[in-house]
Amino acid sequence: MAVAPMLKVTVLAHQSVMDDLVGRMQRAGVLAIDSAPAELPGLDSSSDEDRLHRLEEYLADATFVRDFLGRYHVSGQPFGAFVSEKIHIDVDEFHSLSADAAMLQLYRECEEISSRSATLQRERTRLLHLAEELLPWENLHLQISRWLGTEHMVLFTGIVPASDGAAIRQALRETASDVTVEELQSVNGRAAWVVMAHRAVVDAVRATLALTNFQEVGFPDLEDYPAEERAEALERADDIAEELARLDEAAQNLAAANHSRCVAVVEAVASELDSVIVRGQFGATERTFAIGGWVRASQREELEAVLEPLADEVDVSFAEPADDDKPPVVLDNLRIIRPFETLTDLYGLPKYGEVDPTPLLAPFFLLFFSLCICDVGYGLMLIAGAWYIKNKIDVAPGVKRFMDLLMYGGAGAMVAGVLFGSYFALDFKMVAGALPFLEPLQVIDPLIELPKFLIFTIVLGVIQVFFGILISAWDLARHGDRRAAFFDQFSTILMFASIGVAAAVPALTMPAIVLGVGVTAVFKGRAIEAALGRKESPGWDRALGISWLVAVLVTLVTWATGLSLPVGWVLLGLTLVGLAASKTVRRSVVALLGGMYAVYSMTSFIGDILSYTRLAALGLSGMLVGMVFNTLAGLVMGGAGGLFASGGLSVVGGIVVVLLGSLVFAVGHTFNVVISLLGAFVHPARLQFVEFFSKFYEGGGRPFKPFAHRTKSLVLHAGGARQEGAGS
Repeated sequence: MAVAPMLKVTVLAHQSVMDDLVGRMQRAGVLAIDSAPAELPGLDSSSDEDRLHRLEEYLADATFVRDFLGRYHVSGQPFGAFVSEKIHIDVDEFHSLSADAAMLQLYRECEEISSRSATLQRERTRLLHLAEELLPWENLHLQISRWLGTEHMVLFTGIVPASDGAAIRQALRETASDVTVEELQSVNGRAAWVVMAHRAVVDAVRATLALTNFQEVGFPDLEDYPAEERAEALERADDIAEELARLDEAAQNLAAANHSRCVAVVEAVASELDSVIVRGQFGATERTFAIGGWVRASQREELEAVLEPLADEVDVSFAEPADDDKPPVVLDNLRIIRPFETLTDLYGLPKYGEVDPTPLLAPFFLLFFSLCICDVGYGLMLIAGAWYIKNKIDVAPGVKRFMDLLMYGGAGAMVAGVLFGSYFALDFKMVAGALPFLEPLQVIDPLIELPKFLIFTIVLGVIQVFFGILISAWDLARHGDRRAAFFDQFSTILMFASIGVAAAVPALTMPAIVLGVGVTAVFKGRAIEAALGRKESPGWDRALGISWLVAVLVTLVTWATGLSLPVGWVLLGLTLVGLAASKTVRRSVVALLGGMYAVYSMTSFIGDILSYTRLAALGLSGMLVGMVFNTLAGLVMGGAGGLFASGGLSVVGGIVVVLLGSLVFAVGHTFNVVISLLGAFVHPARLQFVEFFSKFYEGGGRPFKPFAHRTKSLVLHAGGARQEGAGS
């Protein structure tokens, strides 16, 4: 249950077998290729440039076809709108795929449909906009070509806000008497106007209109009456809509026949492109090439078996990682722990050699998740929903792993629900009355015994936080830094243990606090190491440092026990003398001050531990919301009894009321489960990432990404293509 062991791999081969070797490694998918050995120059890839360019063009064309047909493809699996569809294909068929002549012909057909549809859509949008602009002018019985006016008359056509009409008319009357306004149809508070003015007053009228909200309108490309032009535009838009429908139907037919194959071709061409690009990471000599990479120790034999047919031309060597190597990371946990790797992946993988936090966080996260849901009915709903998604919907392995995590959480929520007496947030007295054997199983009623619930969550916080400190101490010790494990980590537990003693035994409050804080400050600051002095220091200097340290410890004891001894004055004197004459004492004083600051910084632990009370808040909120929905459902069903008692057609009404109440119950609790699930995942995960991981975990490992076929949407099968079902 840790980070999987890795082996460093070096492959040397003759260039004549490069294509075969690369293909075998890609099909095996067990070797993560790094850069070539440092002593070798990079492989000359100029001979692959044409092939690379051709594959890039093929990939671009195939990607266009896939994306275009994807817009018309209808997934046949349940919840296809929310779940990425998987396409199952035989391995041999996958290797035979390429951007052949049929694919290029399909590309031309799709490109023609796409281009034609885009052109028609733009034209239809233009026509509809034109029809909208012509709508206010529809009642004008004057051809648009004659809107320029006559020999003695000029026409101004435009749109004005209906609220400004009177003011503009008045302004025109004050400007000239030879002006006439015809107001046409008003649309959306804006009216179409035709202003007719004698040519003698054209300039004055134009100037007046310029000072108003009059917006001049013209249709220079049109000649007929507005009504006829608008009717023609709408008719043409309808014709275009029909043609677009035919193009959509053609695209749907192409998608039904070719979408799955196009998805497969894209990923096959992308994989072939990868097989060319990866060669840039190879080293080379005149006739050979070299590959450096990493393989899981458990997959060494698999890699050797794949390369065995090329044994005469290929040499493979394995080595343990060196101290300066940075191997990739893949987690290797028991099957029961693997669902919790979702959390580790979210935060970041551990570095190679670092402790894997997955098995450490698993019991805590499961417990916290259960406390946030804490209902038997909700747990059953989670298990049922997660099982259905995992086994009845063709989802990715990562989704299946997450569904396993939710099923674990659902089972834990059921246990917590039994202990809390929560069954769809129903009144427990009513539930226990119907099922008496459940009553002795209830341990606590969190709504009534809230202080106990809060104390329980705080205790959980203390346990996990200090468990993280112990892990950090163990990790430091196993890497050889036992001093840091003791002085930096164990001292933290020592101080909080002393605070616990002070709280539990009032008579020991003063000794426990003084000794706990004082000794922790000495340990945290490494004052003991500083006081012992350096080997090259004079003997008197080291003796003075030891004397100062003894005075500090004796002073702590006298303060803790209440003895009236003048040790404090002795310590003060030694400190003053030491600061003036001894480097060891000066270093010791600085170390002690640093330790005191470290003790002060440990107050953040209080906030960390109090953060765990959010578990109680989330659990109670889910219960209260569930109780609200139960009340609403009860109110709806309340009238059903009277209707059933009345008999006759009232029974039908009673059945309707019962169905409505049941619907309120079902929908309400489903909503509550979804909302509670969000909080039950996010907040316990935050407690792991912030309060727990910060005590011992660094992360930052790079994931193990073996060189393999790029099959994001494909599922390859060795026998024949099949659809995944239950248990797959």
